[in-house]
Amino acid sequence: MSKLMQFPADGGRASPWDKQQAEAFREMEGPLRDCVRMAGISARLMSDVADDTFDEQLVFAVYHTNEMLEVLLSTYLAGYKEERIK
Repeated sequence: MSKLMQFPADGGRASPWDKQQAEAFREMEGPLRDCVRMAGISARLMSDVADDTFDEQLVFAVYHTNEMLEVLLSTYLAGYKEERIK
């Protein structure tokens, strides 16, 4: 019976580039969480002001940015958790 090739072909050793990318990924968590917090604060502050005070596009931009950053953080954390399980 022939020996099957193991995947990844390098025997599971990460290349320097892979290690650099993994470190960069991990280092993003703090700044990403800060962005999510700031967007959340902005959205809460906007909700405390009368609706006729703000331009509709500004309101949309702030709330949508907050939503997008929350989704990005969830995706980041899911990817990080998946990597930690391996």
